[in-house]
Amino acid sequence: MNHYQKSLDIAADAATVYAALTTAEGLRGWWSRDSDVDTQVGGELQFRFGRNRKVLRIDRLEPASEVRWSCTDCYMAAAHLNRRDEWIGTQIVFRLFATGEKRTRLEFEHIGLVPTLECYDLCQDGWDYFLPSLQAFAQTGRGTPFEIAQACAA
Repeated sequence: MNHYQKSLDIAADAATVYAALTTAEGLRGWWSRDSDVDTQVGGELQFRFGRNRKVLRIDRLEPASEVRWSCTDCYMAAAHLNRRDEWIGTQIVFRLFATGEKRTRLEFEHIGLVPTLECYDLCQDGWDYFLPSLQAFAQTGRGTPFEIAQACAA
């Protein structure tokens, strides 16, 4: 069964995209402002989206080339889910390929996020929103991350 995959062409060099994936400023700029960010292999990333959370271990950091995380804990508050921790054990992989001056191809995979999971549609929609946010952040310095104020308004 195929897991979630997406490719993006980003008008930024691979070092800029890599920084968006490996720094607190970058991750808060495109994914969630409400986060705790480590920057070393073996470290932990915690992202909160209102009542939802994802905890990821940093498994690999290859400058301007690859970033790999493993989900060690999560909670998805969606009422229709019987299992709210389906991300645990999945891996998130960002592979970067320079395709020209200030051009990068991002090959994204969420290994283990497969259509048979209850959360698949919800998570697919999430990645379909946040990956273009990553693209915008790398290109312009402005993404559309989850804002803490969004949770208060919900």
